[in-house]
Amino acid sequence: MKKLTLNLVLPFTVILFLTVSRGICAQIEDAPNSGLDGFPLPYTCPNWGSSMALQFFVVEFIFDLLVYFALVYLIVYLIDRLVYPIKPYKAISITLYVLASIFLCLAVLMYSQDTTFYLHRDFDIKVIRSGLSFWGYYPSC
Repeated sequence: MKKLTLNLVLPFTVILFLTVSRGICAQIEDAPNSGLDGFPLPYTCPNWGSSMALQFFVVEFIFDLLVYFALVYLIVYLIDRLVYPIKPYKAISITLYVLASIFLCLAVLMYSQDTTFYLHRDFDIKVIRSGLSFWGYYPSC
């Protein structure tokens, strides 16, 4: 299972985490309605002080990343044990790592522009609506 974790679970976790999430349109206390992104906890939202800037919440980000890792690990483990034994081929592993690296580089470029980092979210939200979010595109509020 250690080989599967290194060759399949880690790159799948990065790819899924950066591409598929939950977009939330929320009413925020003392701020305009905003779109937040993250599953199960929102870890990024627009920065209200300047346009095209983001707020990034580190604790929520780490929790979300661990949830994604646990879900992918569980799925791969169940498929490997119950359905079909998975044998990770070197070409597939390299392809997954290249894709994960590309997505990670794009995310770093996207989040490095005027992003404010906070340890955790310190404001309350009331969810107006939510939906599936691809690559950080959340429903407009």
